[in-house]
Amino acid sequence: MEALFREALLALPPAPLRDLLRAGACSLCAMRFLSVRGRVYSQSVPAPPTILAEIGNGDGLESDRSSASCCTVCQGILQSAGVGLAVLEAIQKEGHEFCDFSLEVTVPSATLVRERSLWCYLRKEHPEDFKAEDPNECIVSLKEAVKWTFGPQIEAALGKVMDKNSNFHISLVFKHANSSSEIQFLSDLSGGDSKRKRGPVEAGESIAAVQRSLASISSDAFARHYPCPPPQSDTPCELVSSCRKDAIFVVGRYLKYSRSISQSPWTIQEDRIGDGSVQEIIGDVIFPHFKADSYKFHAAGREDIDVRMLGSGRPFLLEILNARTCSKQEELLKLEHAINSNKDGWVKVKGLKEAGNEVWTVMRQGEADKQKEYTAVVWLSRPVTEADFTTLSNSKELEIQQKTPVRVLHRRSPLVRPRIIHWMRCEALHDSSCYFLLHLCTQAGTYVKEFVHGDLGRTYPNVGSLLDCDAEILCLDVTNVKMDFL
Repeated sequence: MEALFREALLALPPAPLRDLLRAGACSLCAMRFLSVRGRVYSQSVPAPPTILAEIGNGDGLESDRSSASCCTVCQGILQSAGVGLAVLEAIQKEGHEFCDFSLEVTVPSATLVRERSLWCYLRKEHPEDFKAEDPNECIVSLKEAVKWTFGPQIEAALGKVMDKNSNFHISLVFKHANSSSEIQFLSDLSGGDSKRKRGPVEAGESIAAVQRSLASISSDAFARHYPCPPPQSDTPCELVSSCRKDAIFVVGRYLKYSRSISQSPWTIQEDRIGDGSVQEIIGDVIFPHFKADSYKFHAAGREDIDVRMLGSGRPFLLEILNARTCSKQEELLKLEHAINSNKDGWVKVKGLKEAGNEVWTVMRQGEADKQKEYTAVVWLSRPVTEADFTTLSNSKELEIQQKTPVRVLHRRSPLVRPRIIHWMRCEALHDSSCYFLLHLCTQAGTYVKEFVHGDLGRTYPNVGSLLDCDAEILCLDVTNVKMDFL
């Protein structure tokens, strides 16, 4: 018997410890019920008969279950062998690279019922030692005990340290075939118990639902419907181990030089529209590098398929789910070069780097506050004059009212949205009397095409109404997305 465990053992009240072990609790569950915490769980723990021989068997239960192979409380969870090896095999199968790990534990909900059952028995036999009505006030959580017991084993098997803040998660899911049937009685207690504290009892595999149900039932009511102490468990729980990594965010800005490439894949009635998408051109290079399950593409707004994205580019992030590999900045620079070396050259990226979860906040705030600058080729139904340029240039912080454009009514709510045109600047085109370049800066969410041609009067004022003629837009470029980005 190891010194640390022996020290903890000698500090425990012998009578309750003896009854716990004779009721079929394993050595570690006995310590849980007696509020023992910490490193002792990771020690080599003697079996209940050995402990009883040390402290004396005494009197108590008519039947002694201390020699049972499966704990009546945790149903063999804390007695599991080879957990570290099982985790190592799961990780090797997935091929993950990681620096440290956190441990997530799921246990059958029936273990809560069995804890309550043994607690009710102990309160009756040892009222001075077990006074609390709610066992959760004193019993060490089974999940915590699992982490203390198997955490060091897993650390040794992997050669990595356990860190609750790690982005790599190892999941230990313990399942028992009889768990659902064992808690079914809780649904029978949904009525008729005058001492129940609140609400109908919820029964199901959900740990939270069973906790709520047990919290609402008095100990006397519980004992009338479930044996105390709990019955022997003939079969142990099965362990399913798995691993996953938190999403990795790769951020940057993209430029789009084609008027036939959409931001994301676009299909109409299963027919592909355009010559590709920004999402695929970027994702098809970055995604394979991380050997991940999947990825999601997010951008600060979007441009129409026939609109180019120029200037400093549009901020975007690639959310990479369950990446197997880690990446260094020099590798991201190589991926950036690979994208920019595409033979078509319609999409370029710059500033690729990894970012943390805070990038979501930056992206959302930027979307709400950002301004965008455009350049458009505009046609008027009459020759352009210097007075037209003056009229538009003098229109500062112009508020317009935009009804949902006809072209997007099928997917957007029919609302009137006020928007601001911060400034406009005009540039003449040589040998083109009815055409000119319009440079403008707008509030995020402004439909620029509709601001030019008016959209059958649904956007007002518009360039046509300001100049008292018909106006049309021939092509449009985004030249700047004014947004502070990582």
